[in-house]
Amino acid sequence: MVLNAVAVVLVQSFIFKEQNFKEKYAATWGLVTGSSSGIGRSIAERLASQGINVVLVALDDDVFTKTLTALRADYPSVEFREVRADLSGGSGDYMNAIKARTADIDVNLVFNNAGYIIPGLFADLSIEGQLKNYEVNSTCALKITHHFVNDMLNKRINGLVTFTSSSASYIPGPMAAIYGCTKAMITHFATSLAAEVQSKGIDVLVVHPSPINSGFYNNAGTMESLRFFQKTARSPDVITDCVFTSAGRMVVRDQGYFSIGSKLMLKVLDFNALTECIRYGIATSGDFVTMATQRKRPETPLASATAGGQN
Repeated sequence: MVLNAVAVVLVQSFIFKEQNFKEKYAATWGLVTGSSSGIGRSIAERLASQGINVVLVALDDDVFTKTLTALRADYPSVEFREVRADLSGGSGDYMNAIKARTADIDVNLVFNNAGYIIPGLFADLSIEGQLKNYEVNSTCALKITHHFVNDMLNKRINGLVTFTSSSASYIPGPMAAIYGCTKAMITHFATSLAAEVQSKGIDVLVVHPSPINSGFYNNAGTMESLRFFQKTARSPDVITDCVFTSAGRMVVRDQGYFSIGSKLMLKVLDFNALTECIRYGIATSGDFVTMATQRKRPETPLASATAGGQN
């Protein structure tokens, strides 16, 4: 089993060459979420370099504005449409904006890339904030994919749907429980969807990056483990290379030392056993100890009454 996994990595890394999506999918438009920086911006630039117009979906902030300005200056012959939207909206209002900006074009390249991490212990973080995180990391990708896959099927056009997952999807992720579970969901969904739409000419690809130098670490705070991984981070272009070499050839692409290492580890160590190791071993983590000791204790009824909280 280990040899099989190694063989796949070698083929993906050294045999696959970059593809021109404009030719492969007869594409004129692609849509990229989380496109103001990092992996999303890198994908948008690669599409533009191939002469493909791009719909960029990102938060309405200065970073997005600067990215749009730069892209339009660098690729004057390519059209860029912007959708300034908060993908954490549980009401799904962002879909109305996306549909409005794409109603008159054929989008057959969809890159579900938006995502972020909230470090902390599940019980200590607000449920509202974690549900927003869940929406961005997973639910919005379902809504966007459902819309555009149906559009491709109805128009009978070939296409590609990609997902930026994570190597965190492979293993338990205490201190960022929502992040790992959303990425596991995305991976499972992508691999299932791939089988459903393959015969219709729609390719599906899910990529598992190792640490990448992007805005992902903006929320790392003082978490030592994330800061360590940040020191090993590579350029977002590495993931773009994976996308443009693997699409239509593989459904799952593992990139980098952590993703490949985690996959190989699970070939020799049972997931259930790994779970037990993490359950008991977390007590030795400095980050966990810090988070556990910083937890605010609720006031007791006596303390509240003494403080004048009851009349």
